[in-house]
Amino acid sequence: MAILDIFKRKEDVSNEANTLFGQTALGNNIVYQSGKKQVPVNTQILYVTTSSTNNAGRPVDMSLLTRNSTVLACVAAKARAISQLPIRVMAELDDGTYVDACKDENVGKRDKAKAKQVASLLAEPNKFQSAYEFWYQWIMWYELSGEAFTLWWRQNQNNPLETPLEMYLLDSTLIAVTINPARYPSYRLSTPSYGFSRDEPLSAHQVMHVKDMAWQGSAGFNKGILAAELVSLDQDIDLYANYVMQNGAKPSGMFTTEQVIPDGKFKEIAARLKEAWSSMTGSRQSDPSKPGQGMLLDQGMKYTPLQMLTLQDADAHNLKIQTMKRICGLFGVPPALIGIQDQKYNNTQTLLDEFYKSTIYPTTVNIQQKLKMQLFQGYPNLKIEFDTRDFLKGAPLDQMNFAVAGVGAGIMTPNEAREYMNMCNIDGADKLLDPSAKTDTISGTSPQDTGGGGGSQSRKMNIGK
Repeated sequence: MAILDIFKRKEDVSNEANTLFGQTALGNNIVYQSGKKQVPVNTQILYVTTSSTNNAGRPVDMSLLTRNSTVLACVAAKARAISQLPIRVMAELDDGTYVDACKDENVGKRDKAKAKQVASLLAEPNKFQSAYEFWYQWIMWYELSGEAFTLWWRQNQNNPLETPLEMYLLDSTLIAVTINPARYPSYRLSTPSYGFSRDEPLSAHQVMHVKDMAWQGSAGFNKGILAAELVSLDQDIDLYANYVMQNGAKPSGMFTTEQVIPDGKFKEIAARLKEAWSSMTGSRQSDPSKPGQGMLLDQGMKYTPLQMLTLQDADAHNLKIQTMKRICGLFGVPPALIGIQDQKYNNTQTLLDEFYKSTIYPTTVNIQQKLKMQLFQGYPNLKIEFDTRDFLKGAPLDQMNFAVAGVGAGIMTPNEAREYMNMCNIDGADKLLDPSAKTDTISGTSPQDTGGGGGSQSRKMNIGK
């Protein structure tokens, strides 16, 4: 073999170690398609997101995730946050600023007409769900399965430029993703859905595929199932607690003897003790007019008190809290937000700020970019925006001081400040004020002030005086 032979392209690539968890990277699939080679792993139905098993043999699947209280609490916190957000269609003007594409007079007629069509679709996704219900369910699929598939229902299903009339969610566990020769994704249903045949793949413009933790070509990691050990441990602690409470020692003691009692005699004594114990401890046959009843023990019997088994006996309580916190970290939800109250936050608003900035905002960015790709082909100036401003406004007093500071510094006009406070505009308030003028903040304290440091915030809020 010549020394330059090592630079030649390999003819047989079927043995390449380019897969992980059964998935082939998107780039590999593209190379195979362009080279007209057989694709070794091209179709996957959520290979790693359908089910898993921990080392102890506990199966972890979608059903288990929906029955785990910690997982569902984390997912619900994210679903509630995103599904309540107002959705707007924004247009970029020549100066780089973004305005409401449906209302601003500077937006062209073509862009405005398209914006109104998309805004109407997002306001009423279909005839079965409100916008809140749709996005709540969408986030549930997105978080629990690792990806979400949205079906666009158009009057002409073959026209990718036509604005969809309705949008529906598809079952993420019943879709196989492939790459067609034109290097576009194709979606094959394992069961017929919405009138589509499983033998006819859906085209790229018919399905919006959004992945949570995008890994290889066609799927995203499912956080809950890939963390099978953690989620199954949390579930099994709950099962253990239920078995203890259901089957643990209910009486307060037991009778013991060191004597050898014949079987027949033992059954007689056991029946008599059972009847006497039942009568004494409050059965229907007991006489409540005789307090302080006692039992006469024979055959050398002794009464030994028993303490009921609790979770603390196996230190399961601390293990449960630790497991819940780790699951919260996996889903990016502060533990205090789902009721684990031992977290040390300066105040509630600080907790929410971190949750919205580090968890909710990246998710909305991902959705916004996918919506633009799917709905605004040929409209480069338009985009979708989930309005997250209300998340970070804080308490009413914080909002007012923000507006006062912005107007006083010459950054915002009074009318812009009033819009921030959801108040109507007034005449003569569209000019910036002189920043040299002294503007005092509004005195008082706010239960959600984010100044930090704890304690009274009154000195910080009166700093301008």
